Amino acid sequence: MDERFADLAVRMRASQGAFEGDLQDDNLLRMLFRWAYKRVPPPNMDTPAGEKLQQTLAQAGFLRSSAAQTYRVTRVLLAIGGGVLGLVVGLVLHVSAAQPLLFGIGGVGIGIFVPSYYLGRRARTRQENISKQLSDVLDLLVVCVEAGMGLFEAIRIVGTECERHGQEIGTELNLVASDISAGASLGQALRGLAERTAVDDIKPLAATLVQSEQLGAQIAPALRASSDALRQHRRIRAEESAQKASIKILFPLVIFVLPAMIAVIVGPAMISILHTLSASGG
Repeated sequence: MDERFADLAVRMRASQGAFEGDLQDDNLLRMLFRWAYKRVPPPNMDTPAGEKLQQTLAQAGFLRSSAAQTYRVTRVLLAIGGGVLGLVVGLVLHVSAAQPLLFGIGGVGIGIFVPSYYLGRRARTRQENISKQLSDVLDLLVVCVEAGMGLFEAIRIVGTECERHGQEIGTELNLVASDISAGASLGQALRGLAERTAVDDIKPLAATLVQSEQLGAQIAPALRASSDALRQHRRIRAEESAQKASIKILFPLVIFVLPAMIAVIVGPAMISILHTLSASGG
């Protein structure tokens, strides 16, 4: 028990960034970031915007408590840097008196927009990766449970192996194991997993596992059924994407390929008609 609590304490300190101070080098960018980090007011996480930001950060994999403040400082610094760069470009390409100001405003807007775009794209990519990895992870859990392991031990081992191979779901399973080690129930840990990832396939899986645990049913058949259902959903989504591809490719064909084909087919005839008209007119 003491070793488990010590391991949990080390993981919590690492997730909060407690060991990063030993690895920081004093270059100019880090000094500037630390200076701005102390002076930029932190975001209010009790507001709806703060809760949405925290949820998006968790979906993107930024689970530290300082992630929101880091995100705000990054936006401020990029906005200032983009504004200064825009002013410099406007002064170099000086055409009118208002052009440097317009370039500066555009640079500030780009500096504010880029972190939001990156965060949303990273969250969507991470959700897609977790959704793709989930069925294979369930198969590994089935193997471990059928080998005689408990569900908690199976989650811990599979999470460690998946994280060692660089899979996003491994980090989430390790967090589930840490929550259970800290005293949370399986249902609470799985619901936390569903809220952090916001992956639609995890919510019914969590409900199935919690119900199986409460009713005393076997976990392995429930995991196997969930894995088969996930594979069926993936097959259906792949078929939908294949059917949508024929519609999506229609617009590039009409915009780019069709005018070129018309020019190749009709072009020689139009040239001949123009030559004939010019000869008859002469």
